[in-house]
Amino acid sequence: MSDATVELGDNAAWAAAALVLVAALGGAVVLAEWPLWGVEPDEPEEPLLVEPGEGGTELWPYTARAHDYNSRTLGINVVIHGDGDEIYRALTDRSDIEWYADEIHEGDAAEDTYSLDEIEFDSEADELTDVIGWGDAEGSTRYTYFVVDGEGQWVEESYQLHAGTYLGHRMHIRGYEEPNGEWTAIQVHDEHWDWFRLRHTVTGISDSQRELELDFMDAPFVDDVVRLPFGNETADSDGWVTAIYMTVGLAPLVGLAVATRTRTVVRSTRSFVDERRRETALAAALFGLYTAIRYLGIAGEMAFDVSPKLVAAPLYVALVVGMPAIAYLLGRDSDAAWAFAFAAIGLTAAFVVDFVAMGVSVVPLRAVLHRAAVVLAIALIAVGGAITVPEERPQPLVVGAIGWVVALAAPLFGYL
Repeated sequence: MSDATVELGDNAAWAAAALVLVAALGGAVVLAEWPLWGVEPDEPEEPLLVEPGEGGTELWPYTARAHDYNSRTLGINVVIHGDGDEIYRALTDRSDIEWYADEIHEGDAAEDTYSLDEIEFDSEADELTDVIGWGDAEGSTRYTYFVVDGEGQWVEESYQLHAGTYLGHRMHIRGYEEPNGEWTAIQVHDEHWDWFRLRHTVTGISDSQRELELDFMDAPFVDDVVRLPFGNETADSDGWVTAIYMTVGLAPLVGLAVATRTRTVVRSTRSFVDERRRETALAAALFGLYTAIRYLGIAGEMAFDVSPKLVAAPLYVALVVGMPAIAYLLGRDSDAAWAFAFAAIGLTAAFVVDFVAMGVSVVPLRAVLHRAAVVLAIALIAVGGAITVPEERPQPLVVGAIGWVVALAAPLFGYL
């Protein structure tokens, strides 16, 4: 065989390998992007809506990446009837409790439903004996659509939970609480972390749905577990949703009610603080500055053998300049209403703590009114910083600045 023949063969091999590579990548892109290239989704002109409960609230039985039906992702496959907080508690707290299962209450199945006792499972989920340990999870935001009293609204998930590992395999839940608090729509699926895509790849929703329903079937706080036709049949869903009916009151969980409510409050507070991080910093900075000035003054008086007024002078300048500066600077890029509220809360809290620390049990009315004026002035300066339209900014800013100057000048000139 000549050298030319060998070279030709090598070139043909590399060309074939390159062609396979291009074909593979092209096929992956086509499969991933095909729905975005003009293929009409198999949807009726009006989006499918279902009514999981008796309260009249309708649900679009899918999730979506945006407030748009065409960005549909996965189908809702579980609906749990009961109070939203109790449902969240039932999911997250059961891993910490040794449950003594009671018999499932025999509920009356609705028309076109069948009891899960009649289903024969042939997967490994049959052998599930321990409750699933759900924990708080992170993931992309997904939306679903509710219609309440004829008014439609897009909502994002109330919480996300997972069982498994983030960088391995996990079952992932997104829960959507019905606006009237009567039931929660659940989207549960299996997924794994893909190191090449650097995100999760969903592998299906049927197995995780089956595991979740089996997990609840023997729970003593569940009245019934049935399946209902939802009409959302897709490549990864058979169109049936699991309906779980919680026992009213959740008697087995009464002992955890206070602790769980506390955790719920903490979780909501943490979420709120994360959302209002800048406004929270505004309140904390105002509180911290006023409190620091008080205790720095006390420390300086004790540390230096000088007139207390010499210690107070620079601290007073810090108060006069620092308060409005903090309000304006941290108020920027904030929501105007929340900037006003947080500035007022932070400074009011500082005054109350200061009165308590100084042993003041009775505050004269004139002092109360003066502190209220100070709070209002600083809060208006924060609003002036928050307003993004330049021509609208001067009004609250000027009023707040004038109020601040007057509130400082009045006691200096003996009017308070």
